[in-house]
Amino acid sequence: MLNRQLTLSKQFPPATVAAGAALILLAAIAVFSLSAADPATAKSSNRVVLGKANNKLTPNCGNNFSRDCLAEGKVTGYQVYRKGSQRKRSFVVPREGKVVSWSISLAKPTKKDIRKGSNSYSAQLPFFNDLFGTPASARIAVLKRVKKKEAGPPQYKMVRQSPTQILNPYFGSTVNFALNKPLNVIKNQIVALTIPTWAPAVWKPRSCSISPAGGVNDPIACDRAEKDYTWRGSRGKDKCTLGTDPDTGEPNAALKKTRPQQKVNSTKRYGCYYGSNVLLYTATVISK
Repeated sequence: MLNRQLTLSKQFPPATVAAGAALILLAAIAVFSLSAADPATAKSSNRVVLGKANNKLTPNCGNNFSRDCLAEGKVTGYQVYRKGSQRKRSFVVPREGKVVSWSISLAKPTKKDIRKGSNSYSAQLPFFNDLFGTPASARIAVLKRVKKKEAGPPQYKMVRQSPTQILNPYFGSTVNFALNKPLNVIKNQIVALTIPTWAPAVWKPRSCSISPAGGVNDPIACDRAEKDYTWRGSRGKDKCTLGTDPDTGEPNAALKKTRPQQKVNSTKRYGCYYGSNVLLYTATVISK
């Protein structure tokens, strides 16, 4: 089952917070700039960039409040489908090799409340820090599907992972991290993104943003996006929507229990299947 809302669904409309189980920020596209080139970008038939696509997507959040501001936190996840991707299953390793680098595209969350005309918008950075912890951080993990014959959502064993990177210095850009110790991978393993705290590295189309009148801006286009852009996360299937109590501000049960998969050789069930959004990361694999 697809979950259109991911971690957050609290509205940050002008001035007030909407009631409801989910938390969604009305925010916008961050300034999106490219970092220095990946050291492993030499042209080669043995090189593949998992997650590469011909349609450039920019992360939500920032000071242009035309889209919902979304960030992911305390989860390990991998993009399953992305429209425009060069490979049908974006992060399935095609052949044996080594992951030599990875990249992540980050929004630049606002640090202070902003007022535009008669509208005011709550600061995004302290909001996510309070929800998930600080600083923003991420790493990549190599997953192997196990227990394939068991019923229910898929289970994955985490076989190796990269060092954790602090993301705050790179807000508003796409950053590439070269691995001093490349990660061995074999065919059909998956390269996932692990977010120990939080990362403003999510794209969601305007069609799925919450309109001032309530509901999404374009239900038909948003329904299409649910199928074109999907990813799977390391949460129980009944704990997919994170949020806070609208009256007390306390985290709901899903937010309290969500955890990324960070122990090598651990096995975890990936019970949440999210639609209409993209985790904006890539991984470069060099084959032997």
